[in-house]
Amino acid sequence: MSYNIINSKNKTLNEFVTNIQSVFYGYNKDSLIDNNTGRKYSIQMLEESLSFLGKDIIWLYDILIFDILIGNSDRHPSNWGLIYDAEFINKKLSINYDISPIYDNGSSLCAYVNEEDIEEILRDNMRFNALLDTKSKSCVGWNDERPIRHFKLLEHLKDERYDMSINIVNKIKERINEESISRILEKYDESIISSNMKELILRYIITRKDIIVSIFERGG
Repeated sequence: MSYNIINSKNKTLNEFVTNIQSVFYGYNKDSLIDNNTGRKYSIQMLEESLSFLGKDIIWLYDILIFDILIGNSDRHPSNWGLIYDAEFINKKLSINYDISPIYDNGSSLCAYVNEEDIEEILRDNMRFNALLDTKSKSCVGWNDERPIRHFKLLEHLKDERYDMSINIVNKIKERINEESISRILEKYDESIISSNMKELILRYIITRKDIIVSIFERGG
């Protein structure tokens, strides 16, 4: 389905698993581990695999932090990539690429919460906080720290990749609010998203936004 985003014969989608395997020859796309080095799928592995693009990869951190906002637990390297000109793929002449629109975000926004559990989660702060934190893990690790909780990953990004992360954090701070999220949710009939689920998603996103902002505003 991801390949349907390509609407030109002169473009091709290159998923990141291809980039990783071109640098880490023993990388297993099922275990997400490089069998030659024992290294786990991580931000550092992505950075090394995409180093041929130069330093202009701020979009990488934009996507990672957006995933933290929505609680996406499934950003494995076949779930994002680059769109290249076919000329680059065939002739290796230049690096002319666009970031692929992100796709396959199904493991996000409380996707695995049963409808019958929502009311209790909204009432019970312990269950809601578990949904926010202990059950919220990133597919992308930090060095060999994998699995890793989303907000722990965010702490690493704040401490080690602040300059590349702060722009998207500021956008989240400015643009994500109850009104903007409610406007989106109101577009969906309750036969698609129940009123309880809308309430949960709204609270989930706004709370995660507040945590993201607070982590970056906290002293180092």
